[in-house]
Amino acid sequence: MPLTSLGLASDVMVLGDQSTLDEQPDRFILRSPNEPDYWFGNMVIFRDDSIDPEPQIAQFKADFPNARHVTLAWDVVGMQADARLDAFRGFGFKVDHSDVLTLEAELIPSGAPDGITIRPLESDEDWQKATELQGIIGVAEGNLADEYLPYIKTRMETCRRLTQGGLGIWLGAFDGETLAGDLGIYADQRTARYQAVETRVDYRRRGICAALVTSAAQWARSRYPDTRPIIIAASDGDAGRVYRRCGFERQEQLVAVFRGPKARMN
Repeated sequence: MPLTSLGLASDVMVLGDQSTLDEQPDRFILRSPNEPDYWFGNMVIFRDDSIDPEPQIAQFKADFPNARHVTLAWDVVGMQADARLDAFRGFGFKVDHSDVLTLEAELIPSGAPDGITIRPLESDEDWQKATELQGIIGVAEGNLADEYLPYIKTRMETCRRLTQGGLGIWLGAFDGETLAGDLGIYADQRTARYQAVETRVDYRRRGICAALVTSAAQWARSRYPDTRPIIIAASDGDAGRVYRRCGFERQEQLVAVFRGPKARMN
């Protein structure tokens, strides 16, 4: 993998044959042709930490002339979300700085709380519930429903194909027939990358997220004992604290900026 960042390299690993990575002297161009509205599956990744909004935005538009969004990232492990990125805010961009966390030692396991069953998604109904939950949470976080719901439907269809192809597993935490939370994990011998960790609002702070993270790590390491679990969390979010309690440690910060047609989708 030519990318230096663990976070970006694992992004590309998860996309598999659904994406292409075009290497240029100054940048990488990540494309996901079947998901043009997947913002972080269609982006320009610069090789160094230079910040120059106008030509960098123009470069994205040249590489993606039909895109309705702009997403830029930097393949620089030590890069910080500092004041230099404020220049992008003047062009209507949001700055995303996320912690890349890895499990280097033993997992600190958490079991499912009473009444919760964790199992893989199997049926059409299971996947529909997961898609609906991802959509509910995405809209609650500020995405506009008419933009976000079609996007998440396509995204989850791709995730299902990847799991059916043997690349990973998607787990749900069920309270009877209610899906309380879900996540995906895709793994190979080197890397196991978590995806879309979500818990229904009225089920939070019960240990469900930690139990899902535990089950996913156990599944990945049962298949690939030496794989390195990787999870990405907002640098200022509560989720990172849950992951740290499971034994994950911060390895790097991933910095990106994005601008969509109406609201955030990631």
